[in-house]
Amino acid sequence: MKKHVLAVASTCVVALSLAGRPARAAESMAVDIPFGFIVNQKELPAGHYDIGPAGWHLDRLIIIGATNARAGGEFNAPVLERLADTGTANPFVVFDKVEGKHILSEAHYPGVDGFLVSVAGGRETHTVIHATKKAPK
Repeated sequence: MKKHVLAVASTCVVALSLAGRPARAAESMAVDIPFGFIVNQKELPAGHYDIGPAGWHLDRLIIIGATNARAGGEFNAPVLERLADTGTANPFVVFDKVEGKHILSEAHYPGVDGFLVSVAGGRETHTVIHATKKAPK
């Protein structure tokens, strides 16, 4: 009986500790962006960035300027909508280009829904930048 109670208690502790953590359906990606761009109305310079989903419901992307001193810091982009899984083997980001400005629009990860973070108004073209998976910390 004592072993049974101990086993049940241990299971409850593990379940509660996992329930308190946000889900991570996708790892972050490392991407070299060769042009300045806009994310959540903030202009960021060209450089190396880590981009990954965050939040309890994966309701935002975190963009971290990894190597560019001017871009250093963390920027958030609220997810407007989840997009269908593209079946991609490698992560990539999509930028809308409007009037010469690039706007971060989508992020896609292998085996996961995509993340729409911006919709450009007007006539736009799209630029796709392929990334690499970033090892979890």
